Amino acid sequence: MKKRKKEKTIFRTILFAMLLVLGIEIVLLVSALYLSNVSTRLNQNAMDLLDMQTSNRADYLESILLFNQDLSRLSSCINEKASELSAAQKLDLSRIGDSSAEALPLLEEISSAMISTLRSKSVTGVFVAFTTEEFSKSSTVSAIPGMYLRDLDPTSPASAANDDLFLERSPIALVRSMGISTDKSWTTSFDLTQKPESAFLTPVFLATWADHGALDADNYGRWTILPYTLSGDDRPAIAYTIPLITSDGTIYGVVGIEMLVSYLQSLLPYSELQNESNGTYLLFSASAASLNSEPPSQIICRTAVCSTGNGMTLFEEEKQAFKLKEHPDGSFWLRSDGSTYYVSVTPLTLYSRNAPFSDEQWALAGTVQASNLFHFSRQLLRILMTAIVLTLFVGLVSSLITSRLLAHPVSQLSAEVAVAQKNREKLPTLSRTGIRELDQFSQAITQLSQDILTTSTKFLRIMEMASIELGGYEMRFDLNTVYVTKNFFPMLNLPSEDVSGLSTRYFQQMLREFDQTHSHTVWVGHSKVYEISFSDGTIRYIRMETSREGYAQIGLVEDFTSVMLERQRIEHERDYDALTGLYNRRAFQRESEALFEHSEVLGHAALLMIDLDNLKRTNDTFGHDWGDAYIRQAGQCFISSVPAKTLCARISGDEFNLLFYGYQSQEEIRALLQNLSLAVSNTALELPSGRKLPLRLSGGVSWYPENSTDLSTLKKYADFAMYQVKKAEKGYITEFDLELFTKNAKETEMRRLFHKMLNEELFTYYFQPIVSAADGSIYAYEALMRGNLPALTRPDQILQLAHEEECLHEIERLTMFLSAKSYATFLSTHQIRGDELLFVNSIASQYMNHDESVAYVEQYSFLQDRIVIEITEEDSQDLTALLKKREMPGFSGVFALDDYGSGYSNEKTLLELAPAYIKLDLSIIRDIDSDPDKQQIVENIVSYAHQRGMKIIAEGLETPAELLKVLELDVDLLQGYFLAKPSAVPKPVSAESVAVIEHFRKHLA
Repeated sequence: MKKRKKEKTIFRTILFAMLLVLGIEIVLLVSALYLSNVSTRLNQNAMDLLDMQTSNRADYLESILLFNQDLSRLSSCINEKASELSAAQKLDLSRIGDSSAEALPLLEEISSAMISTLRSKSVTGVFVAFTTEEFSKSSTVSAIPGMYLRDLDPTSPASAANDDLFLERSPIALVRSMGISTDKSWTTSFDLTQKPESAFLTPVFLATWADHGALDADNYGRWTILPYTLSGDDRPAIAYTIPLITSDGTIYGVVGIEMLVSYLQSLLPYSELQNESNGTYLLFSASAASLNSEPPSQIICRTAVCSTGNGMTLFEEEKQAFKLKEHPDGSFWLRSDGSTYYVSVTPLTLYSRNAPFSDEQWALAGTVQASNLFHFSRQLLRILMTAIVLTLFVGLVSSLITSRLLAHPVSQLSAEVAVAQKNREKLPTLSRTGIRELDQFSQAITQLSQDILTTSTKFLRIMEMASIELGGYEMRFDLNTVYVTKNFFPMLNLPSEDVSGLSTRYFQQMLREFDQTHSHTVWVGHSKVYEISFSDGTIRYIRMETSREGYAQIGLVEDFTSVMLERQRIEHERDYDALTGLYNRRAFQRESEALFEHSEVLGHAALLMIDLDNLKRTNDTFGHDWGDAYIRQAGQCFISSVPAKTLCARISGDEFNLLFYGYQSQEEIRALLQNLSLAVSNTALELPSGRKLPLRLSGGVSWYPENSTDLSTLKKYADFAMYQVKKAEKGYITEFDLELFTKNAKETEMRRLFHKMLNEELFTYYFQPIVSAADGSIYAYEALMRGNLPALTRPDQILQLAHEEECLHEIERLTMFLSAKSYATFLSTHQIRGDELLFVNSIASQYMNHDESVAYVEQYSFLQDRIVIEITEEDSQDLTALLKKREMPGFSGVFALDDYGSGYSNEKTLLELAPAYIKLDLSIIRDIDSDPDKQQIVENIVSYAHQRGMKIIAEGLETPAELLKVLELDVDLLQGYFLAKPSAVPKPVSAESVAVIEHFRKHLA
């Protein structure tokens, strides 16, 4: 015996579920906090932010330093002035370092440039010092002349009188001439015995001297890596110095700029380094090797340039030098006074790699104490842990209260139901709990008890009142019982059975036998509709639907006869033509597609498309009723004249389709087609007058599988064959001709491409030079049309299609506008001189209408006096079109007669056209150097033309010999591949052809 499962109260169930959910929530919160690694990520974000701030500040500082160290303009100015004074013998450059008097002329000349540099740079001072001796090795050099100018507040607006400037070093004469005040530490020259002054002057000079000035002056530039103070001054500064080198390599001094440390510190605002301004900026010099290694495992600070912030005691322990060692995670840290500091270092690139001082690399370090840097992450972690503890406490209390509130009403309702079960003679009455769902549940129990009493009687009444006969059964497999309605067996035309003795196995076997012996169709869902024949000859359709519910199977049978009959009627109207009784278009398509899915059924097949020839005349003469009779007569003829396995359909109006299928060869089908043709010829419609109207048709046949195995393709082929019959001689049936179809398709495609070309203006115009025979210069360009489609490029092909499609006017319009557009582009881009004429090929019978002429004048009026209209159509002249061309607004009226001598361009044309230019046909020019007859023809034409002021153009020149001969015959203009081929962008005349012309003219002279 199974052990009974221990029952639990609803209070314990709800409480346990809520505590389980609470526990899962706490675990998820703690896991999320642990897995998300919030503290570490926030710490990393803080370090990344410090890195970004330091990097941004380093980039800003680097840009300022690079801008300030660009002294090329100032040094160039000093070099130019020195050269000018030396050339004027006002300056001896070899003695410029001997005294202030020697350097004074140059200092006066460059004083304004020095002030301009000081004003334009972000610096506090600018200086220049002169010497031509290697003073580090000379005991005689103790002071050198120069100028040191300072602006203590470069951020303030400049004074027009230079009242805000001070002279630190300069000759007394320069002080008087510049009118600038001297500072408290002013002296007349630079004292090299003072280390602070020599610190920013001598290193650059000595490096340049030792290298003999082999590099550009900018490559010797250097920033002082330790702050210095001028003698008598207590303001530390740093300087950038470059040498002064003349163009002949003479090193005669240095020039540079100064930045006070106090000003430099203003560029490093440590307050931006987060955490209540507890950060520190340090600008220092370090080994380039340690900074540029990937990654830098150790950074050695050589000297500290300047610093800002409250934590500078970090860097005072090592005085001016310290080491930063890499942490395992790649970061840098310092420990000082028991505290840890995070250090972010960004190198500054101030020198080129091959410069003498490139190893003195600068870097900017940003530092914040770790306790300040990670304060937010620790505070956030404490808040999150507190929130988790509070969530746990509140969840426990809420679970207890909620479980109690939910369990009490359910317990109360359960007790009332238990009481009602003891008294089954009356319906239960349950009290309200105040909970909507529970109150609805109690009402449903009460109402369900009432509904059960009336359900069976209602169902029986409905079945009795229904207009459709219904029956059914129920099989209980757990009880092995079967229940059937009284009309179940009669509806299925089965002998009645004793219901009380039916077993589920016997009843299932009986249903299986019924299903196997009666045809059926599957209806919506899983129901089946059976076709049942009764002894009185009637046929009824019964729908049976079954469903399984637990141990019971329920079946419903319904008299479906009226529904099926209506469906059959609708399907017949849908699939059959009402006039002929044949398939309609939709049914023919469906049945044909079904056949084409089974090639073994089709065998050899033929698709016949038919059009009735006399239908329109019948309708017009006798009326549409007799036209319908004509169509009906044709349908009856088709049905009676073809085998049973032939699909016949009326597609529309007078169009019919017949599909012959399932044959061994084409010959079998051809015999059937002959029988059909014979039957048609013997069929006639008797008219009201007693006259008989013979049935006539035109048809086309396509073959399966010889022509195609695709239904749509066979339709297209059969339709094409029928169209050929109707186009030629109606009244017979012909078979599809693939060769004729291919030819027709190619012509159709060419016409389609031609119209596409017109609509999208897919034309390019090539330009071929027309050259002057006098000097070989370009006299004009001829615009030659080319199609942009691969299958349609040749002008003669395009013109032929334009003539056939009656689109010659469109070709004329496009030629005029597009050639002018290209020519205007060449003018605007200076690809041609601009005075050349433009020969445009025109069609003799075409001209632009008024609107087109107006548009042409608006766009290209500046070209019209250069345009020569070239008549090209191989036809007689159209005098009306010629007159319209001459009268086009703004047109010069100049014509050229093309291909003269080719047949149509004869003397009559010359008289009608009166051209300014005559282009000799290339058939005359070809081999003219060896053909005396052609030479005589050209000589006559030239004589005729020159007497009337006309110019002769020899086109088609391809050899030097042809060119030389036409020059001898005194033609005016030349054109051909030997001179230049046509191209989308005009090409120059070939040098070889120009040489022939020049040699001929020179020899002639």
